[in-house]
Amino acid sequence: MCNTKFWTDAWQEARYTYQVPRYGSKQDWQHFWNTFAELHALRNRQSRPIYNAVIEGLAADGVITPFSTVLDIGCGAGTYTLPLAAKTRQVTGLDTAEQMLAMLQSEAAHEGLTCRIAPLNTDWLELPAEPAYDVVFAANTTAINDYDSLMKMNELSRGVCCLVGFAGAYHSKVRTLLWEHLMGTPPEHAAFDIQYPFNILYQERYLPNIKFYSYRERYRETLTYMIEYYTSYFRLFGLEGPETTAKITGFLANRAVEDYCTELINTTIGVLWWRADRKSIILE
Repeated sequence: MCNTKFWTDAWQEARYTYQVPRYGSKQDWQHFWNTFAELHALRNRQSRPIYNAVIEGLAADGVITPFSTVLDIGCGAGTYTLPLAAKTRQVTGLDTAEQMLAMLQSEAAHEGLTCRIAPLNTDWLELPAEPAYDVVFAANTTAINDYDSLMKMNELSRGVCCLVGFAGAYHSKVRTLLWEHLMGTPPEHAAFDIQYPFNILYQERYLPNIKFYSYRERYRETLTYMIEYYTSYFRLFGLEGPETTAKITGFLANRAVEDYCTELINTTIGVLWWRADRKSIILE
């Protein structure tokens, strides 16, 4: 029977589909995000139209208003924090990576949004379970990865919650091909699929709303930088040392044109929102 337990167990199973030697600790991932915070800020600028479209859609649906206070969990360098701040009264951008928050503040100053953004360097699970925000928002973050973390979003919201995840696989061409080159199998992305939280919320009678956005993007980076990035990335999965570095270098060098590599993103995201303070009525 496809009840809450079914979808909770399915989500947990999807989280363990990575067949890798190890998975980096929270501290390992924080170091990675801190190291490449500037890269993500620059990519956010390039891809801003899709993020603006998502926030415009939420505004049109009445999910956010000019008077809303928002908690953005795992905000990074401001992917959604910045467009949210342009449409609401106040956004608390929460992240455990200090350099990501530093880039967020820099980008906020650049856009004249400093007064509307409050950075918060902490683990969101340590926040008191009380409704302190009008909207609780999270996008493509490992912070929301099971039933308990999903339900905590409800505890922090006075009204609405919004979760952005992938609809199907996340297609990053270089990363996918390099993963298969190093691991021998294609990567699994099911743990971030929006189907799991959607179905859990539906089973819990929250009547979630969902909208899909597809987009393509090309990012161009120097070969040296891409080697550094992917060497650090695969170290998180236990692949490191001279042999791994040589494989990554050779693979990227063969794809480079005039010492630059192009990363192609082709994916669909699902934007899920629901009323945290309202459930459907079951008729007997």
